[in-house]
Amino acid sequence: MRDLPSMVWMEWRKAVRSQMPLWTALASMFMPAGVALLIFLARNPELSRRLGVVSAKADLVAYAGTDWTSYLVLFAQIVAMGGFFFFVLAISWVFGREFADGTLKDMLAVPVPRLSILLAKFIVAAVWAALIIIMVSIFGLLMGVLLGLPGGSPQVILQGVRVTLVTACLAVAGVLPFALLASVGRGYLLPIGAAVLILITANLVVILGWGEYFPWAVPMLYAQGESALTPASYWIVFITSLAGMAATYLWWQRADLQ
Repeated sequence: MRDLPSMVWMEWRKAVRSQMPLWTALASMFMPAGVALLIFLARNPELSRRLGVVSAKADLVAYAGTDWTSYLVLFAQIVAMGGFFFFVLAISWVFGREFADGTLKDMLAVPVPRLSILLAKFIVAAVWAALIIIMVSIFGLLMGVLLGLPGGSPQVILQGVRVTLVTACLAVAGVLPFALLASVGRGYLLPIGAAVLILITANLVVILGWGEYFPWAVPMLYAQGESALTPASYWIVFITSLAGMAATYLWWQRADLQ
């Protein structure tokens, strides 16, 4: 484990040089921008009616409200779904890059335990996700200020930020098993394809009323303030994340990586 700081630094340097953290962070800004656009259209019905493609969604936002509380609830829901996809991109790149670029043999030639290599990758993926969360949260609050939303008491904003951060952490925990998919698939396609399938399945499971038992539906339900969530729901997310990390380690230990 003494090699862990060096491996973290090496993994982070690879990520920074690729500029992928920068591009994913910039792309994630579309999440709060999209929420702000819906709120803006809801507060301007004449403009909304001219844009028939989004008017129905804007009408739903208008019905729910266009104050800080409604904005932060919608923002947390967008983070639960959109953030999940960006976190999948991050962990898929961190674990799939060596396979896609053909540099795996060079990395394994370094006299460092595979556990240190894997922990370094998980740490970098977590830091990457944390930077996205921080940037999205700051930009989301800024967009709310620019919109001039009413009801922005410190208590309301702090509560909304707390819900968003917990939602994002639940989403990050849910993507840890995708490290195994990136490893087994030896690249990016398998985890990204699985992410799309899981998002579809999560929506279906929620409709059927079983969302609190599906780890990838829990972040969305939490963002919605779903009362059906129980302590078991959070334990399911936690156990799923640990199982994903453990399975990734076992695969790297036993698979033929040559």
